[in-house]
Amino acid sequence: MANAQPQARFSEGSDEASLSSTLDTLLSKGRWALVNEGEAVERNFKFKNFAKTWDFMTAVSLQCKTHNHHPEWSNVYNTTFIRWTTHSPKGLSVKDLKLAMICDALAKDFGEVEAPAAETPDEGASCGVRGPGPPARPGTAASRSRRTDVPPPLREKLCGRWVDSWDERPEHAPPLYTAV
Repeated sequence: MANAQPQARFSEGSDEASLSSTLDTLLSKGRWALVNEGEAVERNFKFKNFAKTWDFMTAVSLQCKTHNHHPEWSNVYNTTFIRWTTHSPKGLSVKDLKLAMICDALAKDFGEVEAPAAETPDEGASCGVRGPGPPARPGTAASRSRRTDVPPPLREKLCGRWVDSWDERPEHAPPLYTAV
């Protein structure tokens, strides 16, 4: 049985009976997976668009602050990957499982959509804004790059045209970042 699920490994001092029951409930829904030799739970969340995904991540981050615990996570366009584990003491903790359940509730609130099992996120295809775009215009920094060991600069389409550098961004384009 190569695909057998690992046995849960809980953080030292945890109420294993209570956590086992909570873990069984999470795993029975079929979305969370027990990984990392039983020391973590993880899953993907998919939403209608990037804005809904970002709203979900913001709500999760507020819960992280409230519970003083953070996940390992990543985001590509409308999909967020979350893994909950505790590093010290190592293993699954009550915070991991509680926050996993909170993530499920928040995902429902933000309109999570069902993702086909075989679907893999592809930022370029999903977003349609960032990507290689048309060839760089002659004389731009992007056209002068001759290095073959690094990818060409990422270009973005703003206000209906492809932009090769920071200097070419229209003044009315949305900021890439804001100072805090």
